[in-house]
Amino acid sequence: MQPVDCVRDDRRRDSGACALPQLLAWWGKLVHQVLMAQTTTTSEALIDDNEDPCPSSQTSGLRLRAPVDSQAGSREHGVDEAAVRAGRASALGWSSQAIEIVDEDLGRSGTRSDQRSGFTRLSQAVANGDAGAVFALEVSRLARSSQDWQRLIALCAVAQVLIVDEQAIYDPCNGDDKLLLDFKGTLSEAELRWLSLRLRGAQNSKARRGQLRFNAPTGYVWNGDGLHKDPDLAVRRAIAMIFERFAVEPTVGAVVRWAHQTGFQVPTRHTFADGSEKLSWNALGVSRLKEILKSPIYAGAYAYGRRREAKTIVDGEIRTTRRGTDLEKWIALIREAHEGYISWETYLKNQDRMRENAARHPNKGAPREGKALLSGVLVCGRCGHRMTVRYHGAGGKRWSYVCIGENGHGAKVCWTLSGAALDTAVEELLLRTIVPNELDLTLAVEQEVHAQSEALDEQWKLRLEKADYEARRAERRYMAVDPENRIVARTLEGDWERSLRELEAVRHHYEDAKRQHRVQLTPADRERIRELARDLPSVWHAPATKPADRQAMLRIAIEAITIRPIDVPDRQTFIRVQWTSGAIDELSIPRTRYRHTPKAAIERVEELASQGLADRDVAKQLNDEGLKTGHQRAWTAHAVRRVRTAHTSINHGPRIDARSPLPDRYPDGRYSIVGAAKRFGVTSHKVRSWIRRGLVDAAREDFQGRKGTWWLRIDEATAERLEQDAAKRVRTT
Repeated sequence: MQPVDCVRDDRRRDSGACALPQLLAWWGKLVHQVLMAQTTTTSEALIDDNEDPCPSSQTSGLRLRAPVDSQAGSREHGVDEAAVRAGRASALGWSSQAIEIVDEDLGRSGTRSDQRSGFTRLSQAVANGDAGAVFALEVSRLARSSQDWQRLIALCAVAQVLIVDEQAIYDPCNGDDKLLLDFKGTLSEAELRWLSLRLRGAQNSKARRGQLRFNAPTGYVWNGDGLHKDPDLAVRRAIAMIFERFAVEPTVGAVVRWAHQTGFQVPTRHTFADGSEKLSWNALGVSRLKEILKSPIYAGAYAYGRRREAKTIVDGEIRTTRRGTDLEKWIALIREAHEGYISWETYLKNQDRMRENAARHPNKGAPREGKALLSGVLVCGRCGHRMTVRYHGAGGKRWSYVCIGENGHGAKVCWTLSGAALDTAVEELLLRTIVPNELDLTLAVEQEVHAQSEALDEQWKLRLEKADYEARRAERRYMAVDPENRIVARTLEGDWERSLRELEAVRHHYEDAKRQHRVQLTPADRERIRELARDLPSVWHAPATKPADRQAMLRIAIEAITIRPIDVPDRQTFIRVQWTSGAIDELSIPRTRYRHTPKAAIERVEELASQGLADRDVAKQLNDEGLKTGHQRAWTAHAVRRVRTAHTSINHGPRIDARSPLPDRYPDGRYSIVGAAKRFGVTSHKVRSWIRRGLVDAAREDFQGRKGTWWLRIDEATAERLEQDAAKRVRTT
């Protein structure tokens, strides 16, 4: 028993008479003896050598992880299950019934446990006390992550479970064994890092030479000497149309809406592991469009390493994500490596546009459907902050520009300005400045519209040609089949019919596109284009011109607009327009007090009221003269009365309520609303509800200066019906 005492003494000391190799040798000998004797609790026998129980193999739990192929019925690259059961575990005394093989993690990386169901099941079995030992060909292959490896060792130590491989038997309760297991796990994790660095270094070196091949984006194919444009003309034209359309649309979303309206489809070429390819046509989406616009491959550049992996914490868990990097941090960038669909300068401009369209500070943001023309380009001349838009009223009919300044840090709002007058002033300046020579503009517009229509028409024709080819090929395959082979004939017949339906659908959509979207211009269309080109303001104000289009066009010509308030000697707004060419224009517009009636309007009300005009007539005269209220609205009789009430100097002249009250009945016997309410003992609101519900015959007529007064014709039958309705209302309440 002396060797056992030596092992026990060594467990109590960091260093002792027995060296580490000797300890391992003794440990292996003792474990082998205990396992061969089939002790009841293997781990207890090794920890407490004063006990010598005799275990049974049927009650001892074991989990064995062997490299057995998990594919059904396939054992070509793995270890035969019978051989595994008769291997190391059987040699140590375990019966085949006590051995469970865990092999579902084969072919998966050991760096993560969340995707390894076998490792998770193994850890649960150890934690639940269902395992007596864990066998593996090599312990470092159990986990390539120090975190997972340390957790498994800790579970085995608490549950007193052995870890066994082809070289040795380890007890995690033993300090020296645990140290050796920790060291092996660390080396296993570091080994992956070293391999990754070597492989990644060779890959990056090949990419910097432009020789590393990756999946070619749709529109390109790999040939012997590099990337070349797709030989399919329809694919090339579709990709080119995307870039052409983005050049004339304000945002990515606008291009997607155009594609849906015209039926434009984008190609996608799928490449499979066996080298085969498949081309599909689908509706254009925002993510697909951004993927194309952001790829430098279409600008003729060979690029690699645009995205990098990064670790993030999501809901308390460490996740790996892929993020884009700046151009300067790309691993490889070789310009003019192949023929591009756009130039490199155009590519950079497209990236700038997409960044500016992003709705975050300090970008301008994308042109939107709000009526504010200067959204995103207006800068406060006081503090330098970009001004924002606030809409008021139903449907955003009114808007104002607000500079919040340092309001987010507790300060007050810098200042606010009504938007309509400012937009009008800048709009007039823009239309005066950007109108080119009439002949040049007419020719340019006609050529641009013709080019866009021709491109779309060509795309439709290519789709039609492709569908026609597929239909004819399906027909040839059906005609070539043996008629006696009915199973194959029915399948080919179904393919032929499906191709014919697709061909007919493409023809139908093409005809709709020619009619609705003008993919083919008629002489009348060309004449209309010339007329519109000669009248640019009418195009600008046309209902078909969306606010987003106006904003986008303004941003093409104007870089920024700076405004600041002027209070002395007059209230004005100073406007400084910076054009994209570098030129600067300055102008000023009057600035009325927000929600205050203009002084000119007050003086005009006083003048008209002194002439004895009623409020309704004063309001009509003010509207005819183009004057507005403090809210920039049209004048009404009630608005005139409010002005009179606020300014006692003009409290003369006939009031809106100075007329004699309406009589209860008209001379011909009809009732007014008030008269009907008195007769039936109800409110005026109830009488109006009778009119809306059609319970009484009513008509509007002017009476003593009152316009559109209601008069009700009530006979006996109507009176009885109204009395019943009034009584019913009383019972309900």
